Amino acid sequence: MTIAAHTQLLDTFPLVRSQNVEDARERIGRFFSPHRLELHGKPGQLDVAHNQVRLARVSLNVLHYGAQVLIDPGERGDFYMVQLPLSGSAQLACGTESVSVDPGVLSVLQPHIESRMVWSGDCTMLLLQVPRSVVHERTMAWGIDGTPRFALAHSRQVPEVAAWWQAVLGLTRNIDRFGDQWLRHPAAYAALEEFLLSAFTALLSPPDAARCLANPGDARCLRRAKEYIHANPERALRCADIASHACVSPRTLEAVFKRCGEVSPLAYARRCRLQAVHEALRLARHEGRAVNVTEVALSYGFLHMGRFAAQYREQFACSPSETLRPH
Repeated sequence: MTIAAHTQLLDTFPLVRSQNVEDARERIGRFFSPHRLELHGKPGQLDVAHNQVRLARVSLNVLHYGAQVLIDPGERGDFYMVQLPLSGSAQLACGTESVSVDPGVLSVLQPHIESRMVWSGDCTMLLLQVPRSVVHERTMAWGIDGTPRFALAHSRQVPEVAAWWQAVLGLTRNIDRFGDQWLRHPAAYAALEEFLLSAFTALLSPPDAARCLANPGDARCLRRAKEYIHANPERALRCADIASHACVSPRTLEAVFKRCGEVSPLAYARRCRLQAVHEALRLARHEGRAVNVTEVALSYGFLHMGRFAAQYREQFACSPSETLRPH
């Protein structure tokens, strides 16, 4: 099954055009995760078209390579990626799971989990990129903490999935045709984003973190640890510091985070500090203030600038200086 004539969708919002593997890999990697890109088709077939519309916090993308390619981002960045095939097919592996997708099956790639994909030469994807923090904000209101887990594959045979898929496709077509009118009014595209997010979180499958909530001791420990981390974003905390505040040993703290489907306590704390730097840079850009990236990084406990820059790019798919740059 193929949904016809979608290779031009969002063509009014072109982002990348390339016929070179290394050029396409580097430019697309700026907006998604840095990755390895291998051409499996015939030389000369590659004809990359990447279109993108950025709303307030999420982005809609249409991506086509024109040749069979291997895409290997390794451990992905700090965002979910919903892949809706418009034509062709792809083989996906995410963590320990694997699935084949086509215009009858969509997929949801998780943040910070190793993934690997092979797209067919005629594969065109509609991609919804959603930061993990945005989903986390919404699911916390349901009493779900930690990183929400979505099923890797969702079939259009399921009515709820079919309805959401068709709505996203219709909305994308609307933006393609009337994008200038929508994007002129922040309240309007905020409403578009709210619709996309509400429907997306409805696809949530029972997360690992829900099991943690069933254990009051683990839930209490996790809550205390996170409260302490969020209250001290300027400090490069040790595991012993966090464990002491949570009233457990460092080994128990590590085990609780693992049982609740979280990264390690120190990795969680580092992400929070990176998020604080990111927000400080975004605020400076919004207010038109000149700031020094090194000074901001130091103020949040980052002492090794090379390591900081690499971790920042991994989490936000851009450099700190790119965050400061006016769009």
